[in-house]
Order: sequence, then structure tokens, then C-alpha cells
Amino acid sequence: MLLTALALAAVLAPDAAPTSTPASAVAIAPQHIREGGMIADLYRPARAGRAPAILLLGGSEGGLGKAAANQAAALAAHGYVVLQLSYFGSPGQPAALKSIPIETFTRALDWLKAQPGVAGDRIGIVGTSKGAEAALLVASRRTDLKIAVLGVPSSVVWPGIDRDGIVTESSWTEGAKPVPFTPYGWTGEWRGIHALYADALADPAKASLGAIPAERARAAIVMVCGEADGLWPSCPMARAVETRLQAANYRYPVTVLAYPDAGHAAFGPPVDPATQPAGTAAPLGGSVAGNRAARIDGWPKVLAALDAALTPATVR
Repeated sequence: MLLTALALAAVLAPDAAPTSTPASAVAIAPQHIREGGMIADLYRPARAGRAPAILLLGGSEGGLGKAAANQAAALAAHGYVVLQLSYFGSPGQPAALKSIPIETFTRALDWLKAQPGVAGDRIGIVGTSKGAEAALLVASRRTDLKIAVLGVPSSVVWPGIDRDGIVTESSWTEGAKPVPFTPYGWTGEWRGIHALYADALADPAKASLGAIPAERARAAIVMVCGEADGLWPSCPMARAVETRLQAANYRYPVTVLAYPDAGHAAFGPPVDPATQPAGTAAPLGGSVAGNRAARIDGWPKVLAALDAALTPATVR
């Protein structure tokens, strides 16, 4: 049953969410970046001049997924240069989300900062699901990020995900060494994917093994979660990050946007109602209406937080 759970966790990724309405204000098609071992798509806004930039990370769907591409297009339409990065699952990359070097992300950030037309002193990171886990991990190790936006986030590092077998290693490495992780809470009884995460978090000793040191970040942190998340407990984990930051007297803004009737699809640009599945239940928790409402309310607040951190009033 554990193997089945992990395989499903790899399939039930943000790309299973309804499709967002395409952004219409991106005048230039994304530039496909295939250099230095990096696989990414670079989105630029229609307006000229130097612009703040965002590194964008999808989740366990891997590659350059459609959900993350929709986010990238919407952020570019709002005025940001956006690098949508593939960190596994593309040709030439690891097929499974396990033992991924976090240097993959730091090199991408350094590359992005150096690009023409990018305001290198105004950089943020946005991640969803496993991408949010990676984004918080990266933010805890960089002092140059102004903001980290975490969609349906994690407070800890989890084991990797592999469709073909049970994973007992970390999702990430640093300096070729595994990043400490919280093992799944497998009790021997199959109670759903969510329980693998929730049962682990219920054990403080186990949860502490992979706790991400978010207090080391120097960025505003915005977390969007669904109280009815059917994949993992994103709202309890968002609040765990918030509590950790409060205990550390964190001096940067911290925001948690929690939506009662939303699930793992709570984060992202508002969706096109025409793409909604039939019925009232969403595949990753919550209801169709609840997930739609979360995005309608949450996305403008995310954009406002990004603007506050990356577009100072003096340059607006």
C-alpha cells in the first residue's frame, strides 16, 4: 500500500488542478533555456525596461508543467520576468523526485539575476507543493531573496517520490549530501496519502528531523493553503512555519492565507469555469467552488505582496 500511495502522490500533482485562464498581456512567447544543464522557460513582460524577477517552481508533476506555466504567464503579464525551472522529469534530468541537488535552484537564481532587463536586486521565488518545499529550503539558505510565495506548502523536507518504488532517501541534497528529512508516517495500515504526512507530523520527534529552518530566510513569506487539502496537510504545515518564525522574532512580513473549502488546488491564478470538472468535489480536496473562490481571493493578495516586496514605491 505504501508503494501505491507514493505512486499516487506523484500523479496527483498541481497539473491535476483545473486549468487557469491564460494571461493575455505577455507579448513575447517564452524563451526556452537549455544551457549549462538548466532546462527552463523564461517569460518576460510586455513592457520594456528593467523588471524584478521570480524563480518559479512546480511540484511533483515534474518537467515544465502546465499549471506552473500558467502561473509564469500570469506573473509576466503582471510585470515580472519569470523563470519556470524544470528540476526533474525533463529529458536528461532525473526521472524521479529524489536526491535533487538544491544547487539546481541556486544556480538558476544566479543565472536569472544576471540576465539583461532583470533588476538583480529585486528577486523572489514562488513554488507550489513540492516546489514550495524546495522554495522555502532555498529561501532559508539565501539572503538575496525579497519574498518567497509558497502554495500549499510544507514545513519539513519529505522523502522523495518515485512512481517505480518505495523511496527512503531525501527529496534533496546539498553539497552531494542528503538534506535531513522527516520519514513518512507509515503505520502498516493504509489510510490514504494524507495520513502518510499527517501521521509523521503528529510525532514531534519525527517531524523535527526534517524541519526547514525558515527563520534563516531574509524575505517576506506568503503561504496559501487549503484546509481541505487531500494530498498533505498544507494548512497545518503553513501554520507550523508561521509559529516557528514567530518564536524566532522574524522581522519580515509573514502571511498565511487559509481557505476552508479548498484543497491542494487552492493556489494559483483564478481558473476558467469552462475547464472545471463536473460535480462538487475536487480531485485533491475541497470543492470546485471552494478552490475557485480561494484563487479568486488569494491571487490578488499574492500579487500585492509581490509588488510590495519587489516593486518599491519609488520605482512604481
